[in-house]
Amino acid sequence: MNLVILVEGDAVGDGCYRLNDHRAEHIRTILRAREGDKVEVGLLNGSMGTAQISSLSGDEIELTCEELHPPQELLSTDLICALPRPQTLKKVLITCGMMGIRRLHLIRANRVEKSYYQSPLIQPENQLPYLLEGLSQGKLTRLPQVTVHDRFKVFFEDTFPDLETTETIQGLRLLASTEALQNMSDFYDAAVDRVTIAIGPEGGWVPFEVDLMQQAGFLRFVLGRWVLRVETAVVSALGQLDLLRMKS
Repeated sequence: MNLVILVEGDAVGDGCYRLNDHRAEHIRTILRAREGDKVEVGLLNGSMGTAQISSLSGDEIELTCEELHPPQELLSTDLICALPRPQTLKKVLITCGMMGIRRLHLIRANRVEKSYYQSPLIQPENQLPYLLEGLSQGKLTRLPQVTVHDRFKVFFEDTFPDLETTETIQGLRLLASTEALQNMSDFYDAAVDRVTIAIGPEGGWVPFEVDLMQQAGFLRFVLGRWVLRVETAVVSALGQLDLLRMKS
């Protein structure tokens, strides 16, 4: 836990927050903090900085925030991911929080098991702990927006174009494909502030899906010589994008 994420329900007064869950346990047993010590905190979807431990008794810890400042502005990155198996989805959610994803679209694909849509993780309240874990790890505070779509064609022909009309800047659309011949760097332009990356299911996209995404303006790129698991492909794609952004 690199950043203690504070939510509205933790507040007990002006700048004061009370914790009595795994965060308090982490502060006590891992950080081994005591009254008067300072810890790094972030307000969900808000500022970040430090807080002083004003009280530590039993299972409860009270923090008083100080020296808060706005979080670093992130370039917009959206992820479209074929809905993976529940255990994989947990890892994807953590990664989205950790690596600053703005929006995560979970979509149905031909090779997505229908049973995945019955998972409790489809519900936002069950996704939240994994997103918060990612934010804490990555020292970020902006909560990714997660939406689930059960109709592939409708998403790319209607939903996605509608979302694009609300954007103020043109974005780059990338589609990870083991059959592509070009790398992400072949398409990346430092002037582009918004990128959408599509990652397929374990069995890959079917030709119809690839064609539809290309019609929607997605450019195929290869992640490497390997066939990756979904959670690894997500990290690989986001890592490559961040490296290109840092170089520009």
